Amino acid sequence: MKSESVNRRSVDVMARQLELCRAAPGRPAMVLSDDATDPALLDATVHALEQIGALPTSVFVDELPSEGLSADPTTPDIVVNLLNGHSDAVNSLVPSNARVLSVVAHSTGELRGIVPHVGLGRRVKRGMDLLDAGQELHVGDDQGTNLRIGLRGARRWMHDGLATVPGTVAEWPRGMIGSSPVTGTANGTVVMSPGDIWLPMAWYARSSVALTFEGGRMVRIEGPQSETDAIRAHLASVGSPSAYRLDAVEIGLLWIDSPRPPALFEPGLADSFGVADRYGHVVIATGDYPTVGIACCLRSATVAVDEVAAVRSGQPQGDLAPDVYEQAAHRFPL
Repeated sequence: MKSESVNRRSVDVMARQLELCRAAPGRPAMVLSDDATDPALLDATVHALEQIGALPTSVFVDELPSEGLSADPTTPDIVVNLLNGHSDAVNSLVPSNARVLSVVAHSTGELRGIVPHVGLGRRVKRGMDLLDAGQELHVGDDQGTNLRIGLRGARRWMHDGLATVPGTVAEWPRGMIGSSPVTGTANGTVVMSPGDIWLPMAWYARSSVALTFEGGRMVRIEGPQSETDAIRAHLASVGSPSAYRLDAVEIGLLWIDSPRPPALFEPGLADSFGVADRYGHVVIATGDYPTVGIACCLRSATVAVDEVAAVRSGQPQGDLAPDVYEQAAHRFPL
């Protein structure tokens, strides 16, 4: 009974997200999967499309002939990509004008706590507007973090999980905004405190470690040798000088309901799904995308753009915070 109720909820969550992506009754849809796809996730996706009234076709890419799909006059209105979010097969199978929802969850279990709502897209857009209008971004906390980066003309990106425009690809469940620093402008200190998370290694920080940046590059790593040796070894393993260059600051906006309040070392959180996008998490990463050197996930940071608070002590502020309707959706989920 529990398994059936969990699956039913997964179908409802998937259906709601597909409706936000404008999947429509009577319109063709395609679902891409392979050997690595969780069967329950595939089943939930197909049932969600049928629940909406769309006309799904399931394509198992491992069994396709070398020449690809047979000729079919029906062009899918929306494609749901279950190939772990990324695959070379997607480009060859998906029409250029289709909307693609790439599901980055690996199982229906990772959809627990996800409440699709139009408010997330609005908050992401407002956050991007804030970054676009800003000159400087400041990250601080009461543990000693004090980092400033220039914003004017920098590269920016976002994820809101919405594939609403023909030809677009959206990753879901995701919700964040991010910016690179203007070259050479990253200066200051990032302090990882106990309970913060080292990414992509999914380690909890057990002691305070300070990373100092000057002119856009990491110049010092200070803290207990038990932690700093592991960090230096990881950076060296990347094998590129860019591993020490500050590449990104990201703000998580994805509200994932949790059955319990977060603890300092919450079991399973450090390597859980979507940890970098979680509501109020701030990620500071080095490298040269897509190569990542080190990424610091601060769980209680304060972020300001031109001294206007965007996040305060791990809580998004102003236009980045959910309105009463989105809050109500989480209090009374599907």
